[in-house]
Amino acid sequence: MTLKRLLWPLLAALAVLACSPETLTPDPEEEGQEQTEPKDPEGPSHPEDPQEDYDDRTSVDVMEAGQISSTGAVFSGSYSEVSDAPESAGFEWGTSKSSLDGTVESTDELSDRRGQFSATLTGLEPDTEYFFRAYIKVPDQGRSTTYYSKILSFRTEAGDGPVVQADLPYLGCYEIPTLSLSNGKVLTGDETWGNTDWYRYDTTNPDQKVVVHTYKNSKGKTVRTYVILFDKNKKAPLLDCTAFNNGAWPRNNVGRNDVWKYDPALESSWQNSGVSGYSKGHLTASNDRQDNLDANHQTFYYSNQAPQYQTGFNDGVWNTLEQQIQGASPSGSDTLYVVNGLLYEDENLMSGGVPVPSHFYKCIMYCSFNSSGVMTGAQGAAYIYTNERQYKSWNDSSYKTTIDAIEQRTGFDFFPGVPDNFEEQAESGNSYYSL
Repeated sequence: MTLKRLLWPLLAALAVLACSPETLTPDPEEEGQEQTEPKDPEGPSHPEDPQEDYDDRTSVDVMEAGQISSTGAVFSGSYSEVSDAPESAGFEWGTSKSSLDGTVESTDELSDRRGQFSATLTGLEPDTEYFFRAYIKVPDQGRSTTYYSKILSFRTEAGDGPVVQADLPYLGCYEIPTLSLSNGKVLTGDETWGNTDWYRYDTTNPDQKVVVHTYKNSKGKTVRTYVILFDKNKKAPLLDCTAFNNGAWPRNNVGRNDVWKYDPALESSWQNSGVSGYSKGHLTASNDRQDNLDANHQTFYYSNQAPQYQTGFNDGVWNTLEQQIQGASPSGSDTLYVVNGLLYEDENLMSGGVPVPSHFYKCIMYCSFNSSGVMTGAQGAAYIYTNERQYKSWNDSSYKTTIDAIEQRTGFDFFPGVPDNFEEQAESGNSYYSL
């Protein structure tokens, strides 16, 4: 048998192998092709095992989560060498690798084939492990191709335990409603007027802050001027809480010092300095704080006003109601507590891009105390007005309501520190306070 005949079967096998389909398909890495399956053009897909969907040949990277707190974190990602500037970018997240069913989209500008992006995630649970990955959506011949990064994880910080509102400076006062505070931490700073501090607390809604303003009264004691729950999107206080007692807040008739200023406790971009067609309607009135100039000036922070119809309302029934409350300010140990508030029940009511309240209201609680400071009784009343010209008397029956009724419309729990037996009677109207 010749050598050629011995090698013939081996040569034939090699020829078949050389012509097999696998060897005829070009290597995508050698040919410069990217192996990325098209994704749902409506948004990132959620494969059964997200980690398997990660391809280290894609051009998306993700960094470790930063600024981790008990309720949030900041995500950062980057991309490079994509075929076109991404349409959008963001992060998917969840409590397991196989359930990244939350999405937070970045608002950063994506104008090039390479860049960076980030997003802030809030509302997380304390001491919980979360998984996340970055994604970008790139236009591709009329569709969108979604690229993913690898999956990383982080754990939120342990919480500080339940927040006890009554233990925080000024938030245990009787006029302060139950507030959704995110933690017990307080930020302080100098008041624009006076040598005292303001206090600011975060809530579970990042667009709402609680602010306390203080001043030193004519007796040399630092007292609260008023307390607000301010809303960034409404550019106004949803609530404005104040108290009246001629000892703590004397009436020295310092007049109206009409110098409006931005509230130093809030970003100026949150506040509005007035809108067309409406007056700057005080919540805590200028005449509510007549002890000294510092107290009165603080009523002219932009955070203490909202767009209010002037003729027949701001200068009419609302002004008269304010005067009635001021005249009822008690001496001795009794105190009159007031919550001023706004309703936004007409989302189309706007002026210059600023939402305009549909209603203004006041909830009033007159509390009696004995010489030991123990509450011995409480009476309540409430008034609500539409934000337009009013033609009736300030105390017309159509304006009167109950604290319970306003609680139902707002979702707030007013006067939670008042003992239940007094609170229930006062808020229902059974123990009615007549101005």
